[in-house]
Amino acid sequence: MCPAARLRDVVTGITGAGPLHTAATAPPAPVAIAFGASVRGGRPGSFVEGRLEASLQLYRSGRVQQILVSGNAGGTSGDEIAVMTGWLRARGVPDEAVLTDGAGLDTFLACLHARDDFGLRRVLLVSQFFHARRAAALARHLGLDADAVRAECGCTRRAWVRNLAREYALSRPKAALDIARRR
Repeated sequence: MCPAARLRDVVTGITGAGPLHTAATAPPAPVAIAFGASVRGGRPGSFVEGRLEASLQLYRSGRVQQILVSGNAGGTSGDEIAVMTGWLRARGVPDEAVLTDGAGLDTFLACLHARDDFGLRRVLLVSQFFHARRAAALARHLGLDADAVRAECGCTRRAWVRNLAREYALSRPKAALDIARRR
């Protein structure tokens, strides 16, 4: 990657700039990646549920043929993968359309596994606005042709504030460092 492209990706990792599609306007891709987050009592949290809803819309509209759920299969709040997979299956998504990555412990690893373990080259990354663009910057850094798709969230104000603070104080600087140091 040329220095100018790397610098652009570092800036995107920090700022979260770049196109952001809705499920209705997203370009087609073979697979949508739904990123995991907290699950409680065998149910997806509001962030995860929003990501699953948008992924389901992409699948039902034919924009994607498969959904890769990526997260922590052994998390302290529960098995994100089992919960996400169960949610999709309960809504009629067949087993062959659901891919699972239980070791996608952060956004970088989820994108790396999509490329290396699943052989993906073109993906849609489904998450809330503050995360989706950063995810796309990391995916492009790894050589994926990726577009960001916005997921809604029926979250509390407290959850939004907590996640936005985490995004700007920790996650974006980490993404910029991952890109800059060629992680």
